Amino acid sequence: MDPFTLMMVAVLALMVVFMIRNSRKQKADREALVEKVVKGANVMTTSGIFGTIVSIDAEENQIVLETTPGTKLRIHRQAVTTIVEKPTPAVTASAAASKPAAKKPAAKKPATK
Repeated sequence: MDPFTLMMVAVLALMVVFMIRNSRKQKADREALVEKVVKGANVMTTSGIFGTIVSIDAEENQIVLETTPGTKLRIHRQAVTTIVEKPTPAVTASAAASKPAAKKPAAKKPATK
């Protein structure tokens, strides 16, 4: 067999292996997301709307999402893309400490003649 043909078959086989691996990872990620979608969870939808899950209708595949107090949206269950986890106080304190303090601009000296 020609070495070039052999190399092309090897590259094709490697691509197939990576595609199968990626597919399995995406499936595991979807299953993990489905387990986290519960009443009271803070979520983000595909359109970027943030809210809290009020109720879940498994038969109709719908979720009632409260975006602001008194405003409820009915969305499809698959529209939820991310579970938003609130940062712990220790994380926010360390993030604030890691930011450099804003420096004031130095006062300009008047020009002398």
